[in-house]
Amino acid sequence: MKRVRTALMGIILLCFLGGCASYGTSPKGLEVPIEQAALSYAADVQSGGYKIVSTEELKRWVDQGRKMTIISTILVSDDKAFGMIPNAVNSVIPRYEKELTQAHKENLLKAAGSDKGQTIVLYCGFVGCRRSHIGAKILADNGFTNVYRYPGGIKAWNEMGYPVVK
Repeated sequence: MKRVRTALMGIILLCFLGGCASYGTSPKGLEVPIEQAALSYAADVQSGGYKIVSTEELKRWVDQGRKMTIISTILVSDDKAFGMIPNAVNSVIPRYEKELTQAHKENLLKAAGSDKGQTIVLYCGFVGCRRSHIGAKILADNGFTNVYRYPGGIKAWNEMGYPVVK
């Protein structure tokens, strides 16, 4: 039941981020690609064993000084170009699971630290990017119990005008 609720929250979040309106969510009026992306995202969340956090909620956590580890999974060059969420660390995850190496996993586990109960938030570039899903799934599979995926990524963070570190 919890996974179904999480999947539904993911779909609702995608609609919110996509700007659901009576005229459709796609600027070009094409709903099928958005539907496919929503279903793919929901399947990722359901299979991943992690939770999701919205842009506004993550910003609130940052402002409150919540104890957490924030991990950017994008390339270091992208972090330099777009900035990073304050206090985030980088642990690059490839775009596709088939490209994942043991070194990627080890670097991610090192970035996450030893406290498997601590809040850990992973993000990548944007909703359609799967780097944060791959990373969140790795952590969940390794016994981390409070793992969140931030789907909007650095693009949503920047769209809201929130501060970044370059």
